[in-house]
Parts: sequence; C-alpha cells; structure tokens
Amino acid sequence: TKEGSNNSPTLLGSLKTSTRFGSIAWSTASGASSGIDGSNVTSSGILAGGLLDGTVNLWKPSSIMNDLPDATLASVTLPNNNDNNTNSNSSAAAVSTLKFNPHPDSRHLLATGTSSGHVYMMDCTTPSESTNIYSPGGEGTKSQGGEITQVSWNSQVSHILASSCANGTVVVWDTRQKKPWCELRCEANCPVSDMKWNPTQGLHMMTASEGGGGHLRLWDLRASTSMPLTTLEGHAGGVLSMDWCPHDETLLVSCGNDNRTLLWDLYSLQPIAEVPNEDVTAVGSAAAGSNGNASDPSSIYGGGLSSSQQKRNDVQWSPLRRGVISTCSFDRKIQAHSVVGLATKCGRPPKWMSPGSGVSCGFGGVVVSIEAQQKVVKIDTIVEHPELVEASEKFETEFAATDCITYCHTMAERAEDDYESQVWSFMQIMFETDAREQLLNYLGFDPEKINQAAMEFNEDGSNPSDAEPIPAMSKDAENAVKDALLVGNFEAAVECCFRSGN
Repeated sequence: TKEGSNNSPTLLGSLKTSTRFGSIAWSTASGASSGIDGSNVTSSGILAGGLLDGTVNLWKPSSIMNDLPDATLASVTLPNNNDNNTNSNSSAAAVSTLKFNPHPDSRHLLATGTSSGHVYMMDCTTPSESTNIYSPGGEGTKSQGGEITQVSWNSQVSHILASSCANGTVVVWDTRQKKPWCELRCEANCPVSDMKWNPTQGLHMMTASEGGGGHLRLWDLRASTSMPLTTLEGHAGGVLSMDWCPHDETLLVSCGNDNRTLLWDLYSLQPIAEVPNEDVTAVGSAAAGSNGNASDPSSIYGGGLSSSQQKRNDVQWSPLRRGVISTCSFDRKIQAHSVVGLATKCGRPPKWMSPGSGVSCGFGGVVVSIEAQQKVVKIDTIVEHPELVEASEKFETEFAATDCITYCHTMAERAEDDYESQVWSFMQIMFETDAREQLLNYLGFDPEKINQAAMEFNEDGSNPSDAEPIPAMSKDAENAVKDALLVGNFEAAVECCFRSGN
C-alpha cells in the first residue's frame, strides 16, 4: 500500500494460469550466495506457483510488475506417482504446498508436496523446463499416506526438511542422507493442518491438528518422537493455520474452525489475546451502502457475510515488519494486523523491543559494548590523553621497583623548582616511622626550645597579687602557649599560662 492512499492496496502486476493455484511461494533475492543464477533472475527472486494439474510454474516477479513478456521462467510437471492408481492416464496429483529453502546457501532449493502424498525437491539454480526434480528420500520413496498439507525447512540446518500429512503424521527428512530422519504420529486419522519449526531451536517443532480437539502440540525431537513435550488447548474446533513469530520465539499465532485468531505466549502456554474479526453487522451495512455493486462479493447474495464466511484459514507473521501478521479468510480478504499492543499482554515486552546494542563506561577508559546480533561482549580501552597514560605507566613502573621513601627522595632531587622539591620532601616525611617529630623539625618547630621558652616565660614587670584582677594574656604568652600545644607539650603550655597570670 502507498502512504496516504487510505490503506488501499496498489496492483503491481497480474498473470493468468491454466488452472487454479494449490499453493504459492516466493524466494528471496538471487545472487552468488543464494545459489540462484542471477543472469535471468533479478533481485526480486523467483515466484513459484503450484497448480491443481500437478505443474509448478516459475516466474520473474520483476517482469510481472513491469508487464514484460519474459515473466515465465519454466513450467515443470511433477512426476505422477499415484500409488493407488496404476493407470498411466490418471490425472496428476495437485501441488498442495510449496516452500523455498530460507538459508542463504540453499535458496535455490524448492520443496513441494502433492495431494498423492509425495514430497519432491526442485533445483532452481537455472530455472528451465528441465529443472532437476527428485525426492528427499531418494528414488523409490513411497507415498506418505495422504495429502501433504505442509512442508517446512528447518530454521537452523539447511538440509533438514519436514512434511506433514493428512493422515496425522509428520516426516522429518535428511536430504543429504536421502532418508527419513524420524516420524511423528500426532493424532490417528486426524490431518496435520500446519507445522512450523522453532525460529531459534532446530529441534523444536509445533504441529496443528485439524480435528475437533483443535490441539497445538510442541515437540522436542531430542526427547521423544512419540510423545509431545506439551499440548496447547484454546481453540474449540480444529486449527487451520498457525505461525511461529520469527522475531520472538515465545509468541505464536493461530486461527481455527471456531472463527478465532489467538496470540499465544509459549512461556505460560496460554493464549494472551485474540485478534478480532470484522463485525458481521458492519460488513452487511457496508454492503448495503454499496448499492448492489457487483464487484463486492457480499452483494452477490444480497446481504452481509456470515461469520463462517469470515473464518480465517491462514495466518502468517511478517518476516520484515515486527509485530505485524497477515490473515486470509474465506470471504477472499487478506488483512494485515498490528499485534504490538497485544504482544505486551504477556507481562513483558516482546524481544523485538529490546535494544539491539548497549554500551557502558568504566574506570581507566574501559568501555564495554554489546550487540544482540553477534552475541558478543566487547571490552575496549579508549585513550583521550596519551601523555597522561604514558606518565601513569612510568609512575607505576618506577614505583613498583622501590619503596615510598626512596621514591619520594628521588623525585625531590629531580624536581625542577623549589616548590615541587618541597612537596616531595614533605611526602617523604609522611612515610617515615617518626613522621611527627621530623615533620615538626621540617616546619621549623624545635620541641626543646619551645619547652624551655614556655617553662621560663615571664611577663616584664608582672607579679600580680591575688587581690588584683587577672590581666588579659599578652601576645608573646599566647604564642608560647600555641607553640607548646603544637608540639604536644601540654605541661609547658599550662606552666606558661600560670606565669602569665592566666
């Protein structure tokens, strides 16, 4: 949609096919890393359509959008391996599902599933009529026993593929070994409508059952292939579609036969919100106001759509827009919904809201930084004043090789002026064992002379009697008392006070 266009979608291109679609898939960009030959495929990738007549058509989306005649790259017919019908003229099985490999080095691989229960892989390196088609289990692989409802590539390992079947089984294929790796039996005679791998854990899988129970089953393939890890119950009817959030593996969205679209929190294993449907009355009113416009599907039957017609049969997360899902309903509508607000109802912010990077500063110019994508903690040292760092390292080296007294004495001798020399000399005294006595001598206070002056102090012409008032202490007497107190001779200070008449 274009901004300012009142949310109306813009048609970029269209094409016609010989029969109806059974499935559709779109690969990512071509290039050397994708394995797709870029000579005839642009950065828009490849569009693949699986048709009901058993053919897979490959198109160039860029040519479709520009209405060019070279849009069709190839039209490939899948092998007609109908195990239940030996007639070579029997109709081909419909292509029920398609999925391109999402891994950068394997994007040229297209997995397909048919209504006859067979899974095929196509090598789209150079799309043409002679595109290589083979089974992931090797030549002679039998049908899975029912229609293939979904194929899904593992999120972590590029050569692991899973296929779900209408008979209630899921087969995990190892395409390198060309054999099944394991088989899950979800529910007897109950179709597996959908299946998804955990976006971050390659051994976790979620399956959806189309039966009346409406169960979602979480499997841990390391623990068991016969018993699910847990079961999610929230839909009253069968589950038609579900998708695992690619940006937060704790969120899952599903839609079912009960006409509900639920958002799940996989920490609590409970639905936390429901994506609302359009109000039936509002849809009917809009249809009545269109004056019977034939282009409106609801006006064909002369009224609004019922809730069953609005039932959603497909739901997907956007691989690019975080917190956005798309839904497809039986009334031929595709809608986009923002679930950012709904996702916070689990009590914690979604992972896409967490900061992608962070930084913190420490002492000594140390800077710690993190980046969510790389999952690495970096510790760097940033130097703003190189001369200060050089002086600090020199100080630590010299100080470590000697003691404090010797170091201060050496620095006092190296001083460039008297003030700096006095500072280092003063610091040297502070580390001496008799620091108090040496400090007094350094400052010019002689304890013996101060004691003698205080003990022999006598005011000139002063010999006051008891009857006379005590005169104020003279300046000389006050200085003598202060000096005695400074050197810690309290006895001499008291004697001086008596001698001065105080």
